[in-house]
Amino acid sequence: MRNIRLPTATLILGSLLSFSCELSVEESIYEERLVVFGNLIANQPLIDTVFVSLSYEIEEAHELEGKWISDAEVTLSDGETLFSLSPVPGKPGRYLDLTFSHLIRPKTTYELNVEWKDYVATATTTVPDTFSLTSIPSSQWECNDEPVLIPPIHFYEDDNTPEKIEEALYTGDFTILTMDTVVYREGDCWSTSFASIPLFILRWEAGFEPGLIRIVSLALEDTVANAIVDTSLSGVAFKGPMYRDEEGNYYRPNPFVWNAKQQEQPLSWIYFNYYGPHLMSVVATDQSAHDYFEGDPFRMNQYVLPNSNIEGGYGLFSSSSSRHFFVYIAPDDSGE
Repeated sequence: MRNIRLPTATLILGSLLSFSCELSVEESIYEERLVVFGNLIANQPLIDTVFVSLSYEIEEAHELEGKWISDAEVTLSDGETLFSLSPVPGKPGRYLDLTFSHLIRPKTTYELNVEWKDYVATATTTVPDTFSLTSIPSSQWECNDEPVLIPPIHFYEDDNTPEKIEEALYTGDFTILTMDTVVYREGDCWSTSFASIPLFILRWEAGFEPGLIRIVSLALEDTVANAIVDTSLSGVAFKGPMYRDEEGNYYRPNPFVWNAKQQEQPLSWIYFNYYGPHLMSVVATDQSAHDYFEGDPFRMNQYVLPNSNIEGGYGLFSSSSSRHFFVYIAPDDSGE
């Protein structure tokens, strides 16, 4: 459905002319369609799930089992090769390339096609190219009129091989990974607003214009013992209220995701809700993801649809290119 907005001048003029006039509003009629979500990651097999379901009316409970579709024909094409995605056993409405044999190529346009009964939904995405990522120093910050130097962190990409990362994620032993430690400081200079002094600063450079840059901070040891407890006014205002488990322990959702556009991105207290090791991902998306998030994907207004690129349906078919590194967030033991 679509919000109908009239220019302010039109509304004022109408009220001056007559208070008895009624605006003629065309009622939006719900149309049941396929809902498709999928994302391609550059230089990776199709490891993300493609979701297929029927749409829901506003009055319907979300994610009813009857709405997932597990017998659709789902295909993906790069213009040269066409391959089918298979239903995931035991997971209604989920589709994958179970062979993991097709590597997603950067700068390539892919078309997704979903057919089920009389429904057809299609979408295309052009996969972003790879990009460079660095951490940069900065001397532009001050605390109580004293300069604060923000040093760069190291990514240790040569030390943290894919095999070592896979082992760490599988075993939960993150001590085998090499990562820098940064201290999470609290107080007026460090944890009060978006303008607080950052823990470190990232800079990305690309030979293309990403639709969107997403920064994902995933705490790898998100236990209540590691939760950064901050119920202050600033903490609630900028991070949202903390949740409490059955035993009364505080925690926050994990991971934290932030959409950015500027090339230099300060990562401050807002990005981190737990102490311990974090897997950080910087994701450059295609234009379709940017357009979708310009709509209303978080249902702030249920009558405004996100800007979907699915022809004949709803949802989002996007692509991305990612860089990853690790960082350890430590508590401040200085006593200051």
